[in-house]
Amino acid sequence: MSLRGSARQLQLSRGTVRRLARAATADELLVGRWANFPSILDDHKPYLHQRWAEGCTNATRLFHELKERGYEGGTTVVRRYVSRFREAFPAAGPPRRDPTVRDVTSWLTRYPDSLAEDESTQVKELLARDPALAYTAEHVRAFAELMNNRQGRLLHRWIADVRSDDLPDLHTFVNGLGQDLTPSPPG
Repeated sequence: MSLRGSARQLQLSRGTVRRLARAATADELLVGRWANFPSILDDHKPYLHQRWAEGCTNATRLFHELKERGYEGGTTVVRRYVSRFREAFPAAGPPRRDPTVRDVTSWLTRYPDSLAEDESTQVKELLARDPALAYTAEHVRAFAELMNNRQGRLLHRWIADVRSDDLPDLHTFVNGLGQDLTPSPPG
C-alpha cells in the first residue's frame, strides 16, 4: 500500500506514516528522535547563539555566514534551528516605520483625543523636531475648530494669523479661501 493510502486508512498525516515506515528501530518511533543524536550544527551552535544575541535573526544570512565558517549542511537545518529561537524568544514586533505624509496629515486633521497612543507620541516627536510643522498643525487645528463649531465669522482673523506666519503651503490654501470669500462680480 502507498504512503498516501496508508495515511488515509489510518487517518494520520503522510509525514507521520512516512516516519513510521522509515523507522529502523523502536527508538526512532519516539517523538523527538533526534534529541540525543549529534547534529551537523553542533559545532556551529555557539556562533548561532552569539549572532542571535547580536540581533541577526535572518536564517538565510546566518546560513551563509555558517557556510563561510565551514558548515557543510543545508539551509533547512539552519532554518529549523532558528525557528526554535523565534518560538523561544519572540520579537517585540516589527520596528516602527517612519510615518508617511498621509499618516501625518491624518494625525493633524483628527481630534487629538482620537489618536492612538503611538500616533500621539509620533506627532509630539515630529512637532518638536520641526517648528514649521508645529505652526502648521496649530493653524490646521484652529481651522478645524472654526469649521466644526461653525464659527465662520472668525475666518478672517484666522486668515490674518496664517498670513503672518511664514508657511507658504498654508498661504496657498488661504489665498484660495480668500478667492472663495470675495464676492464674484455679477455676470
